[in-house]
This record gives sequence, C-alpha cells and structure tokens, in this order.
Amino acid sequence: MNSPQPGFASSLSRSAHDLVVHGIGRRIVAGQYPIGSTLPGDAELTERFSVSRSVLREALKTLAAKGLVEPKTKVGTRILEEKRWNMFDADILSWRLQRGADAPFFENLFDIRQALEPLAAASAALRRSEEDICQIEAAWHRMGPPDQTREGFIAADLAFHRAILGASGNPFLHSIGSVIETALAAAFALSAPVDDPERFALALRQHRAILDAIVARDAGAASDAMSVVIFEGTRWTSMEWRAAPSIAITLKLFGR
Repeated sequence: MNSPQPGFASSLSRSAHDLVVHGIGRRIVAGQYPIGSTLPGDAELTERFSVSRSVLREALKTLAAKGLVEPKTKVGTRILEEKRWNMFDADILSWRLQRGADAPFFENLFDIRQALEPLAAASAALRRSEEDICQIEAAWHRMGPPDQTREGFIAADLAFHRAILGASGNPFLHSIGSVIETALAAAFALSAPVDDPERFALALRQHRAILDAIVARDAGAASDAMSVVIFEGTRWTSMEWRAAPSIAITLKLFGR
C-alpha cells in the first residue's frame, strides 16, 4: 500500500485538529461544558472525536490561546469565564452568534463600533484615494434600489462600512472590522429598514452624509455622520430585539 503524501497527511491532521477545536469550542460557548468545570479526560475526548492524543493536545492549545480553557496540573482542563474569551477571535464570535444574540451582546457591539468606526470615517476623509471613494459610493448605490431585499441591504451595508475601514489606511481598524463582520451582520439583520419606506430613505441619507464628508475630506463631519448611523442602527436593533429576543444567524448568508 502506498503511504500518504506529506501534504495529504498534514491536511488530514489539520482537519482532525479543526474538528476537535470546533467541537469543543462550540460546546463551551453554548454552555454544554459549563464555565468553571473541567473538560472530560483525554481518553474520553480522543474516543469521542476519534483522534490521537497528539491531535487533542494541539487542539486544546488552540482553545487555550482563544481564552476558552486553561490546563491545570492534576486538575484537568478548566473552562474559563466569558470575560477571558477573545471576542476578537472569529471562531468565538461565530459560535457566540450561533448560541443566539442578546441585548448585552448588541450593547457591547455598539460600544466597540462607536469607539472605532467614527475614527475610521475621520481617517478615511483624510487618507482616502479615488478608488476608495468609488468603492464606498458603489456600496451606497447597492443599498438603495427601491425593490431592495433585506439580504441585499445587509450585504451592501456591510460593504459600505468595510470600504470605509479600508479607506482609513489603518490596518488595525481594517483587521478588527473583518473580525466583527459577522456580528455587524447580526445587528444589520435586525435593523435593516427595507420594510419601512421612511426609515429606508433616512438610512440612505445618513449613509450618504458619511460618503459626502469623506469626499469633502471633512474628518469631523465624517466622524459625526458615522456616529449618527451607528446610534440609529443600534436604536432600531434594540427595538427589534425586544420583539424577537433570540435570533439565529445563518452564517452562510454572509459568506462565512
């Protein structure tokens, strides 16, 4: 029998590693492995996931790097409290959304958006290129067709904000935006104004104000206009969440 090629063997190992990371990680975030408890022993986990001990150890190292677990000598691998989790980790964020978003989640998202996106808009006003303007404007136009669907609006809105983060010229802002994109999609899914013509028109005007300020290189106006958009979106997200307090996000819809 032919031996597996090195690249193929590496791929199989990586797949097994990801299987364990996602299997345990989802269970932790969903509360199936309660905070403060310890994970089952190595023998049980290797049997459950049909992997070797070496694959399990590497997967546990990955989960520890995400802030989910901490190995304790003679005790086992302990589940850490939620404030230790790295919420800028894309896996944790998607698992958290699969569990269902709640009011505190959206409030925390609002805080981080207000801290970062007005700054990104101001930076974009000072640093944007003509190509950046074209991308932001194209996204704005995609938001506005009269027969716009909720999914279409969400995709265009995400593209609009992503283009501004890119135009900021700050790689840190751009990277953070990429990480929280799934969370933004969750919020936009609740606040998308496509069912209300007045709100739809208002959203387009408010987003256009950001674009116009960036075109005019007016950093202050761009920052203020972005704050208005975030505040308005968060207000409607909160109202919609009260009407439907548990939402499940179909990650495939947003390209995840």
